[in-house]
Amino acid sequence: MTEVQLGVQSPRRHDLDALRAFAMLLGIALHGAIPYAPGFPWAIQDSQSSPVFTWVFMIIHGFRMPLFFLISGYFTMMIWRQRGLLRLIQQRALRILLPCLLGLITILPLTRWLGTLAAGSAVNGTVAEGSSQSVDSIAAVIRRADQQTLRDLLVDKTLANQPDPQFQVRPLAWAAMCGNTAAATLLLDAGADIEGRNTDGSTALHGAAFIGDATMVQLLLSRGADAGAKNLAGDPPARSATADVQGTLFIWGLLQLPPRDPDAVATGRQKCLQLLPPLPQVAANAEPDNLTKARDAYRSLLTAESWNIVWSAAPGAVPFHLMLTPVFDHLWFLWFLCWMVLGFAMFVPLVVWAGQRIWPRRQVSGLLTIGWGWLCWLLPTAAVSCFMGLFGPAFGPDTSMGILPQPHVLLYYGLFFTFGCLYFESADREGQLGKRWWLTLPVALGGLLPLTFLVGDSLVLSSLLQAAYAWLMSFGCLGIFRRWMSHPSPRIRWLSDASYWLYLSHLPVLFALQAPIRLWPVSSYVKFSLTCSLCTILLLLVYRWCVRETWIGVLLNGPRKKAHG
Repeated sequence: MTEVQLGVQSPRRHDLDALRAFAMLLGIALHGAIPYAPGFPWAIQDSQSSPVFTWVFMIIHGFRMPLFFLISGYFTMMIWRQRGLLRLIQQRALRILLPCLLGLITILPLTRWLGTLAAGSAVNGTVAEGSSQSVDSIAAVIRRADQQTLRDLLVDKTLANQPDPQFQVRPLAWAAMCGNTAAATLLLDAGADIEGRNTDGSTALHGAAFIGDATMVQLLLSRGADAGAKNLAGDPPARSATADVQGTLFIWGLLQLPPRDPDAVATGRQKCLQLLPPLPQVAANAEPDNLTKARDAYRSLLTAESWNIVWSAAPGAVPFHLMLTPVFDHLWFLWFLCWMVLGFAMFVPLVVWAGQRIWPRRQVSGLLTIGWGWLCWLLPTAAVSCFMGLFGPAFGPDTSMGILPQPHVLLYYGLFFTFGCLYFESADREGQLGKRWWLTLPVALGGLLPLTFLVGDSLVLSSLLQAAYAWLMSFGCLGIFRRWMSHPSPRIRWLSDASYWLYLSHLPVLFALQAPIRLWPVSSYVKFSLTCSLCTILLLLVYRWCVRETWIGVLLNGPRKKAHG
């Protein structure tokens, strides 16, 4: 049994308390910006938008969670050194696992209900106030082939091009993928953009070819659809008719498309290919590179039927996928931390043994985390980043909300978590890490981030730049907070405690604030500022008067002295 010296004390890192609060509160800004960023899938699509919010999203998303897991690794190692492995596991079970499980049965159902309500009201704005008609989505109406309700909804012709909030698929594309030619005709007559793009750049013609509906393809072509329109992957509609079986089954289940006979789909696709321009011979026969092969093989692993749990034998029933069916939503990071603590508990005895018998732990930890040592972490994170965006173009790390974490996402964040553990061991009392924040932050924001989009065609180079951006932004934040917030501050400590509650509960509040003002003819900047500010203020008040000194506050942050004044 490896012996570990317990009770190791280290100076309180007040700057890390503040930085952890900052990372949590950035989550409110991130989710507050999405309704105003054009083309992002969200329950609420605001009438006002600006590309600025797309940049806000990317700036935050590219580094926030890597930074959070780095800080979590630091505090995990600190608790283990001070209290031992058993107390660490007990503390993490109470502060992380239990809030995560409680959130599954409280916060998440409320969030989903409000999101559905807000999305339904957005597409059902033509229903008279006080009507007994239930809130419905235009996508659901198309799915069940309810043409009369669709006609009623299309009195408001703007709905003909309103993407659904869950998948950001346009109504015409839903009609195409459901094989509903009557709905497609109604939508086109109501002014639906036949070249309207979904988030992956696909059109309704791509969807019709994908399901092998030659009648729908003929309808769309007769109404002027561009047979050569390319999605973001550079593929025309004909390419959708050549999708592999495994990818087809996964997308079919994900979108919950109406069941169709596989042989009929294959036959229909052949008919579609006869109606569409032939695929370039070179492109059809081109040998994919090794990275593309690896991504395809890994995608097949993630979407394999072996991860499915079939709850119902009913025709068309969608199975529960252990990795890809969303369960934890915005609480996924708590579930990831549980896995990382489990990994920590498994591997830390080996690390301690090696540190006692092979190398001095502080010396090696310092070499790997301070100065240029961080570069040895860049290539692994860049390599893992090459496997991001398997199911559509994306910037930054993927989000994994399933029961089983997607391995590449867990590994990516695990690298930052491990770095944080080693950084604690390095005992960086002089603040060497991040001391050049005045340089790293401008380089990351003004150099690496724009370059990522200039080299978008090179997956390897883009992944390397995105990984470097995450590391440099994390180091820059560590440095600037070390410089300006190293001294104890009761207010900052109070905000740090409150930030956990704010992040856990902010989504339903944001939905409740964003939905009523969706159609206001007011600047998106005003709406963003208003909703984020009100959400933060309301939740801070709730924390102060209803959470902090209750069992919820104790659960989240441990016992705290009663506030006065």
